[in-house]
Amino acid sequence: MKIEVFDDKNSFVHLACGILSYFWLFIFIIFIFYEIIEHIYKHKKEKEANFLGDIVEFLFGLGAITLTLKALN
Repeated sequence: MKIEVFDDKNSFVHLACGILSYFWLFIFIIFIFYEIIEHIYKHKKEKEANFLGDIVEFLFGLGAITLTLKALN
């Protein structure tokens, strides 16, 4: 399965949510529930690769901010 990362305009929102979730945990919880509900709602329209790509974009933002802040300390 080929995962599609940064494939639409919402990709940068997913990235920003990942960055912000480093500071506020509730953003992580909201994002995960949002993605699950969106995937269920768009069951026939959205491929699983797009769903996984959204999660990867989020985790990329979280990883980038974690590495950046740890490097600065």
